[in-house]
Amino acid sequence: MRDYTVTFIESVDLEALAGAAAEAFTMPREQIEVWDGQGFAGAVAEPVLAQVAAGSGPGAFAEFVGFDAFAHHTGAPDHLTVAIALATRVQKRAIFPPESLEDYQWTLVAADGSHGQVVLDSDLLDEGTISIVGAVEPIAGASDLRVIGAEGL
Repeated sequence: MRDYTVTFIESVDLEALAGAAAEAFTMPREQIEVWDGQGFAGAVAEPVLAQVAAGSGPGAFAEFVGFDAFAHHTGAPDHLTVAIALATRVQKRAIFPPESLEDYQWTLVAADGSHGQVVLDSDLLDEGTISIVGAVEPIAGASDLRVIGAEGL
């Protein structure tokens, strides 16, 4: 099962995110669920290709989740391609996890599409809070992040 979860760490309108996903990946908008944390925004046509939802915890404002049907519909792009397409269209920063959830080094994609590895606070992440400690290397669109290098891992 392929999982495309992209978490937005800045406030983003859920409908705008769903529209951006539909545009970026040539998907019918009605095949993207929108969950505001309390209910679905409306009826969705089958098969559901993706879901846009309110963030699941502190530091997470919204999440895009692409399902197996999304991978099939889009030709299974890599995770970074999906994150860049979404972040640049809504002009918000997003992160996505590494292959191993035991690794606290995630990928941040800035609104301009620049990207790089960031380190999350492992204790806070275990509690469900996203908090970036710093960047492994400078990220052009996230120059406000402290660069901690590989020793921060």
